[in-house]
Amino acid sequence: MSPPDPYRRAGLERNPFCHDVVAATFIDRGVGPAPEPRQRLFVQLVGVKGAGKTTQLGRWRAEHAGPHHWVPPSRGRWRRLPVAPIAYWDEIDRAPVRLVRSALRRASAAGATVVAGTHLDLGHLADDAGLDVRTHDLPALTPAEVRRWAMERLRSARLPGTDRELLLEDSLADDVARDAGGSWRVAGDLMHAWVARQVATAMAGGNIDAQEVR
Repeated sequence: MSPPDPYRRAGLERNPFCHDVVAATFIDRGVGPAPEPRQRLFVQLVGVKGAGKTTQLGRWRAEHAGPHHWVPPSRGRWRRLPVAPIAYWDEIDRAPVRLVRSALRRASAAGATVVAGTHLDLGHLADDAGLDVRTHDLPALTPAEVRRWAMERLRSARLPGTDRELLLEDSLADDVARDAGGSWRVAGDLMHAWVARQVATAMAGGNIDAQEVR
């Protein structure tokens, strides 16, 4: 007979903060409406790894479809960047500068919109190419954002019919927001470890904070 699943004992189908679990809700970072095509415009989302740049690009792309190009950390970074009425370039700071300059000049000549996710501010390159520049610096996470996101993830993993939910204290959200900086990925790792500790406590016969999330 197989041992009981520790997460099910805690009222969960799984650890809701695994990397392969899609976030249950989109957290608006205050970057405004989706850019429009054909604006001779360069919109850049600047932030650390895991800040939500790719998620935001996907959100905007769902409103205005266009080619998406992810720049890999390898020789693939030399691939030609697509230009269209609106195009989405992710991890664009990995691409060689001369390639980016050339693509931005093509976008400017076509009157196109480019939406980019980057770790570095590349606005000067777009400005040199004749594009208007709009920059969104993705800030550090706030405790309120962490709490909202974590509660939705926890609820998405609840077992049907269970009346148990892990209690998410305000102090935990404060700590995660502080330690994660601007990275949702780090926040997820911290929350994953917290849930695992709670479940381990339950398996050891201790008291688990399994109350309604307030």
